[in-house]
Amino acid sequence: MEGKTLDEKPDETAYPPLERLPKAPSIYTDDRTLLAWHRSHLANERTFLSWSRTSISLLAFGFVIEKFELFIRQWLRLQGLETTTIGYHSATYLSLFSFLLAGVSIVIAGVRFMRVRSHINSGEAVFTILPDLLVTISVTAIVVIAIVLALPRVHDVLGTTLP
Repeated sequence: MEGKTLDEKPDETAYPPLERLPKAPSIYTDDRTLLAWHRSHLANERTFLSWSRTSISLLAFGFVIEKFELFIRQWLRLQGLETTTIGYHSATYLSLFSFLLAGVSIVIAGVRFMRVRSHINSGEAVFTILPDLLVTISVTAIVVIAIVLALPRVHDVLGTTLP
């Protein structure tokens, strides 16, 4: 039995097309179409890997915040200063929020990867700005939470009243 070349169409009598599903474009009609299909899948995988890398970075950020709080507490004890001024658990809240964002982003990355994969396979061109919005909102939320949680510490360190 000879192998089929890319120019030959598959035997449609062996597998009749389903009536309910939209017919995907034939990627075997042209080498350029096949290569474009491969490039699209590879781009989708790269995007998924970049989202995974972002999730791992958010996890690392949470751990760094926790370790930095421990470092500051030890440093103040060595200096003979009171550590009650750092009695707030703001770093813990910020790191937990970072962990939560990491979990949410990896779940969204997986769902997005599978949806885009099915769109590529069916030949649909569907685009969304959800990932961009998620990143923008997440970074803004981390910055705002960090500022809000740092305000009591600034008050205690400076000994002034905040407006």
